[in-house]
Amino acid sequence: MKKVHLLNLGNPRKLKENLSEIFEQSELEKIEAEIIANTVGLYRLGLQFLSFALKQSPPNWRQKVSRLYYAAYNVSRAVRLFISGDYSSEVKDHHKFEKLPDDFPRKDQYTNKLAVLREDRNMCDYDHTCRSTDLVLGTGQSTSLVIEFIGDAKSYLAGKGLKL
Repeated sequence: MKKVHLLNLGNPRKLKENLSEIFEQSELEKIEAEIIANTVGLYRLGLQFLSFALKQSPPNWRQKVSRLYYAAYNVSRAVRLFISGDYSSEVKDHHKFEKLPDDFPRKDQYTNKLAVLREDRNMCDYDHTCRSTDLVLGTGQSTSLVIEFIGDAKSYLAGKGLKL
């Protein structure tokens, strides 16, 4: 990311709001266009991770779960950026993964299951002793969860005026 980038200036939604008394509408529309472009970029990154995950064979279960996690994580980031302007590339952002807007469909279900997916991903990436049978969700349930989540996120963002 370039040093001078909208996402490096803090919350772009708050920035846009604070500048609304100073900037012309056409300038505020440029900020909105950048928010949209970055939201779409994060969403597409999630789709790339999903595509990679779906190509993994059963022996590559660690890679599958890890990439499924990153697919959902980046789509979650896209939702948070578009709705509230929340964006971070810091490690602590992973703890916000399941913090979805209050009106997100099946929010409680996703909040719980995405947290479990994060734990499964941690096990896959960092625990050399684990086996696929140690996963709470497993590859099949993780795949279904992430596909449903991405579909709900796309519908949700469309309902907020963003076409992906």
